[in-house]
Amino acid sequence: MRRSARRRIRSLACTTTTRTPSSCSQQFSLQLDDAEFSFDSSYTSSSPASDASDLESLPDLTEDDSTPNTSPIKDPVTRSYYFQDLMPLKPISFETTRRDGPSIFEIPEIVHKILEFADIQSTVIPQEHTPIRRKPLSFNHALLIHGSKHQAELALNDQLPDTINDNYETTGVLYNCLQVNRLFKQVATEVLRKKFFFSDEFKLYQFLSNPPDIKFKPTVFVLHKLFQVKQQALDRISFPFDFSDLEWLELYMCPKLIPGAEFFKDGHKLKKLIITGSKVIDDEFLKMVSHCCPNLEVLDIRACELVSDAGVYQIAKRCHKLTTINLGRKQRGYLITDHSLTKLIKNNSKLETVGLAGCHISDKFLWDLATVRSDTLQRLSLNNCPLISNQSIPLILSSTTPYFHKLSVLELRFNYQITVWQPVIEFKRRQEFRGISLLLEVCETLMLRVRQQEMDMDKVISQRIFKDILDWANEANDGDSSFHELLSSRRQVALV
Repeated sequence: MRRSARRRIRSLACTTTTRTPSSCSQQFSLQLDDAEFSFDSSYTSSSPASDASDLESLPDLTEDDSTPNTSPIKDPVTRSYYFQDLMPLKPISFETTRRDGPSIFEIPEIVHKILEFADIQSTVIPQEHTPIRRKPLSFNHALLIHGSKHQAELALNDQLPDTINDNYETTGVLYNCLQVNRLFKQVATEVLRKKFFFSDEFKLYQFLSNPPDIKFKPTVFVLHKLFQVKQQALDRISFPFDFSDLEWLELYMCPKLIPGAEFFKDGHKLKKLIITGSKVIDDEFLKMVSHCCPNLEVLDIRACELVSDAGVYQIAKRCHKLTTINLGRKQRGYLITDHSLTKLIKNNSKLETVGLAGCHISDKFLWDLATVRSDTLQRLSLNNCPLISNQSIPLILSSTTPYFHKLSVLELRFNYQITVWQPVIEFKRRQEFRGISLLLEVCETLMLRVRQQEMDMDKVISQRIFKDILDWANEANDGDSSFHELLSSRRQVALV
């Protein structure tokens, strides 16, 4: 019975090669010892000599409209990050006639691990990376920094080898997985729902025009450089969402958007909050954040010019796990002063990065920062802080007490009131001796001062070395034995 059935399979497979393409896709079913096998003749037409034992090893999967006729690996699908492809699925049931157990690709736990790894390898969340070095302000500035005309030109054009080039396109791997079978589609959907991000306004509005009928529960929510998107769009996005697992919330350069209270209902899990360039974030918003997010570790609210000491003070009172704060701004720097920042640095013992560009901080605050956070601070940005002077940074870095001994980045652009640079240069050289390469960021005018001071210091050192050599060469008694004493000692040795 089985042999005759196998011969019928071979005959059917061979005859399908002569049919039209429409007939080649016809489905066949065959009864073998009370076991039903279904197969597509398009597979046999590609390999007409395939043995029946190979067919018996394939599982009998229920026909699903979402499963493609051809493998997506042969014709990969690369699409943008659209969530309208994610639809709720029914529970999966596999019917198989194999007696040696299911394939590893039918075990949900293993498939989940595979797709999680694929997500890590292929998904690129749009974000602004911290530059290794800021872009020079002019060609002369670049020439002072790099010392080479070729390197200066590359730096101006962002073409240096260590420059990070952002690429926000995904590879589409997870979307290919959506088309493998029902199990892969269900697991891929679960993985995709954990990360929600858009960096294109057109794609965002496409998503809003046809939202999927599923409940999102993201851990990451990122909107990147959506300059024209209005608040109504964010309200529509957040409606079907569950933010109880949200850990990373970022609205980078989305000036018209403000997250609602639904983002912070279970804010104890939120660790990273980045809202830059906002025209609507204010002190009341920071007050809500301070009450809902006590475990916040990263707070970046650069260029949010409605924020003042009142809002920062609320953060300082309730958020005590911060490692990174960035309050830099170009306008209204007088709204952020020592009054709130002193409490903020005292209540957060793990601060590593502090960005205060444009803020009206004083020399006293910098001394407080050096006193309480020298053991942890690694990056300090003080660009365009008009109230600091020679009484803070130069004295702090020249002190015999080892302040800021972990500091690796110091930004002092546009602080023209600082005129003493020798302590800064000496501190930089001490850090290099300890194995820490200190990056000193200054503007073109200050870079000229630094270079001149370095030349003066090197000149003094060279003069001291030359003087020591002359003194040693011209000294009457240089510590060596005279020629007559040397000859006398050798004669005595020869006589013995």
